[in-house]
Amino acid sequence: MTFLNPLVLLALAAVSIPLMLHLFNLRKPQRVDFSSLAFVQTIEKAAVQKIQVKRWLLLALRMLAIAFLVLAFARPYWGSGDGTLFGPDARSALGVVVDNSSSMQQDGPSGPYLDQAVQRAQGVLRTMDTGDQAGIWATVPAPDQTAGLVRTRNAAQADLDAVAPRGGTPPLAQRALDAAQRVSESGQPRKVVYVASDFQRTRLGDSLRTAWPDDVALALLPVDTQPRANTGITDVRVASPIVEAGQPVDVEAQIEHRGATAGEQAVSLYFEDERVAQATVSPADGETVTATFTATPASRGWVRARVELEGDAFAPDDARYLSFFVPETRRILLVRGPGQSTRFVELALSDAVTGSDLTFETRVINRNALAQADLSSYDAVLLVGPERVASGERARLQQYVEAGGGVLLFPHPTPDAESYSALFASWGGGTVRGISGAPGGDTSVATLEQAAFDHPLFTGMFDTSDPTRSPSLERPAIWAALDWTPRGGQGQTLIALSTGAPFLYEWPVGAGRALTAAVAPTLDWSELPTRGLFVPLLYRSIFYVTAGASVEGASATTGVPTSHTLRGLSPQAEVTLEGPGDQRTRLDVTPRPGGASVAIPGLSASGVYALRTEQEVLQHLAVNHDAALTDLRPASADEAVAHYESLGIANVQALSVDARPEAVAEALDQQQAGGALWNVFMMLALIFVIAETAVSRLWTPETASRTS
Repeated sequence: MTFLNPLVLLALAAVSIPLMLHLFNLRKPQRVDFSSLAFVQTIEKAAVQKIQVKRWLLLALRMLAIAFLVLAFARPYWGSGDGTLFGPDARSALGVVVDNSSSMQQDGPSGPYLDQAVQRAQGVLRTMDTGDQAGIWATVPAPDQTAGLVRTRNAAQADLDAVAPRGGTPPLAQRALDAAQRVSESGQPRKVVYVASDFQRTRLGDSLRTAWPDDVALALLPVDTQPRANTGITDVRVASPIVEAGQPVDVEAQIEHRGATAGEQAVSLYFEDERVAQATVSPADGETVTATFTATPASRGWVRARVELEGDAFAPDDARYLSFFVPETRRILLVRGPGQSTRFVELALSDAVTGSDLTFETRVINRNALAQADLSSYDAVLLVGPERVASGERARLQQYVEAGGGVLLFPHPTPDAESYSALFASWGGGTVRGISGAPGGDTSVATLEQAAFDHPLFTGMFDTSDPTRSPSLERPAIWAALDWTPRGGQGQTLIALSTGAPFLYEWPVGAGRALTAAVAPTLDWSELPTRGLFVPLLYRSIFYVTAGASVEGASATTGVPTSHTLRGLSPQAEVTLEGPGDQRTRLDVTPRPGGASVAIPGLSASGVYALRTEQEVLQHLAVNHDAALTDLRPASADEAVAHYESLGIANVQALSVDARPEAVAEALDQQQAGGALWNVFMMLALIFVIAETAVSRLWTPETASRTS
């Protein structure tokens, strides 16, 4: 209990007045005149005791009446429990966090979740009085929306009216902290942050970037929720590492279910809004299943794709987007070692062989020009017969591959074993000893023995329709081969020679890949350039190393700002983000080694966005909901309170209130200010006055006497 007018309590000193009068009357002798001693009667001893009791009782009643009268004027009230000891009339700063994230698009027993949250926020605003401040913080604000405290209810209501459902599952605690920091700076005596939300359990794993202000209380306003079964798509990816127009592409989707089993549900794959494949799934409660689709892209360039779940009641997690790139052309830098021939490679990459189905932009340079070449301008670098790789060249190649480039190395007849070994070591490990056999010789030293036919590089190259038979591998004569041994566990032999040595070996390096062949692409090393295997193996090797770590575009989560580095982008370029509904946003560009990065704001709408300049599309960005959205189970009030207390917020409470704004305001008025007790104290003072009067007039023990 506390008092709104504590200075009035000084008047409690008046309680001592009846006591002093009582003590003064005890000491003052009384003179009584008697006409005759005959009229004096003996007073009974019991009557004297009753008189003393009456006097002390009257004294207590008078003192209590004065005390309670003073307390009533001091305006007592019982505290609200929210840690604010300033009373109902103290000036307040109220921060209201309204959860407008994806999970709030459900319907509950008292209406849509977001509508309930808005009604609770309206109830909070109704408690505003003159001099108060309030502000609205949406968990997923609009791009042009700024949150802050305002001084009128109408201004705060206007901010609340602007809150609309938006995609994203941002951390509630961090948004509440944003409000708490502004509220703490308000200078108002009483500071409270309210959070109206469904308190989705999967969102209670968040944390605070800074400490919660000690002078700000946190009040949770849970909306009325109901259990709901839900099926959602939590992930989607292109399973094929190489994509080509006219060739099948595998797409995998992860589908999760929560709640009672819903039976079979249809899932469809769309390319450019056209359904190209369909599957059915039947996940049980808590189970995640994989749906696999196979479809063929009809054109080159960026392909927008999505996987969509049909017939589910909760829509925000029923679609998941992705994009992938079918190259229109591949830019190849062909580096020719001294005295080496690139005739067969150039012929295989020429339009005369590829026709209109494939396009390679090939530039041929000598090995001594490699140091000056801008590697970032090419999708792949083919090193044909370099006698050595200098340390500077090795460092540039390493940086290029780690950034997503691809390298294919063919050996020199007399390689510098030390520099080759150093290059292999930078990729993953390997020791070069020299050359087995001799180029131009007439004795075969090996042939092709076996291949990792299940590797993505060989997809579509061999007939694998009969699982009982191993695919047939051509066995050209090989007169010379690189003599080397792989080291480390990162690489993989894709084709092995009959000697057990690698013929084609792969290293994953950062975001890119490097391949090494054991023979040069000339007839003095092997028969391979004239065999049917040569051209498709060369193409697939180039396709594989140019695919990088993924053929997909970039990705982001709704509501979460991110950045993306674009290789070869000029820092002076003007980059625009184009999204669904003709949305256009100018992006900030920051220089990075080998290119530049763009800052992407938090996007509320799922879909495929394009990063572009005026001249070209640079990259696609697939924006999707957080996978945690699918689990819609709300946390209990006790769980939510315990979570926020674990974050170091000392003063947290959950308030169960009716959704109607007037009911919310009434409940909060009582909760915020506590119960006013002045009327109780005034009533008690009146009771003591009446009791004093009754005792004084009706109880007269002084008249009692002992009859003679």
